[in-house]
Amino acid sequence: MKIKKKHLTQMLAGLMLGVLGGYVGMKMGKHLGHFAPTDNLFQKVVTIATAFFALWFALAFHELAHLATGLRQGFRFHLYVAGFLGIRRDPETERVVVYFNTDPQLFGGVAATLPVENTPDLTRRFARLVIAGPIGSLLLTVVGAWAGWCLTGAEPAGLRWLAVFFFVSAITSFFLFLATTVPSRTGMFFTDRARYFRLTAGGQTSEIERAMLSLVAHAHSGKSLETLDMADVDTVRQDKDYAIYADLYAYSHYLATHQPEQALQVAERLSDLPDEMPPIFQAELLKEVCFAAAFLKNDSEGANACWKKIEKQLARRKDVSALRIKSALSKVNGELAEAKRLAQQALAMLDKKSMLSGGELLERQLLQTLA
Repeated sequence: MKIKKKHLTQMLAGLMLGVLGGYVGMKMGKHLGHFAPTDNLFQKVVTIATAFFALWFALAFHELAHLATGLRQGFRFHLYVAGFLGIRRDPETERVVVYFNTDPQLFGGVAATLPVENTPDLTRRFARLVIAGPIGSLLLTVVGAWAGWCLTGAEPAGLRWLAVFFFVSAITSFFLFLATTVPSRTGMFFTDRARYFRLTAGGQTSEIERAMLSLVAHAHSGKSLETLDMADVDTVRQDKDYAIYADLYAYSHYLATHQPEQALQVAERLSDLPDEMPPIFQAELLKEVCFAAAFLKNDSEGANACWKKIEKQLARRKDVSALRIKSALSKVNGELAEAKRLAQQALAMLDKKSMLSGGELLERQLLQTLA
């Protein structure tokens, strides 16, 4: 198999940085062993706990850099995850709530802030958000290493534990910096460095990124999905990594414009998801496949089979979107009273909101039919 020159360069750069990082980490780890408080069981437990907290802190700081920059750019908070800590905007109340994250695929951290206005500089503003994570990790690497080094000669155990915290934070942040800048992907997602250059390099790739951000901004700006720019959808669909999301926007547009046949055709493509996609993301796409089978196709067998795949993620949810799916399922299963009750419950929740997004306008349209 022929290896492209740029891929070979990336591999060599990754190898060199990995060797350098391993050497620095080994030296720091050896240095830690000389001054870390380990005289008794209590000190050993606290030292280990401090090291684990520092590791989590480095992850949290990286994602916090993304989050803070996104908010600074005027984007709307959606999700923040670092290990078991999860913070999200509740889809039912719109309030920001803390929750216990149990999805192992999100333990590495994620921060999501969404644009709500399509401006000429949207791509540039989003690029700042993307690159903020690696810059934050690099900053914590330098500050943590310097602060830890300054405290290595301290006598009190408390200061030596603080040195352990700074050193472990610095080491973890250094490897986070490498992980988000050297490779092009982590799983199915682009790394921060790869996404940044997709946004800023120009050409077709940057145009695809611009179109994708335009669709996101439109959907969260309060405009109807009837007016969604399908030219942007077609542009995004050219990218194999983003095609599934382009189909989701097309599906929503066809529902909003009362084109059930086209919506069904797109829904069939939505069911073909990559295995590496986190379950929480898969559920958001498969729920529309389930809805299409129940609401558009009147296929109880297909709808129920699809529901089994996402029941774990959606069964306890009581937000508008989940209630819509459950209402459609009840209706296709002959439980008309329950279908009406669920639809009316969701409509009552929408009525409490002062402004609806494009997606919520579509939700209301579909729920009124179900009710």
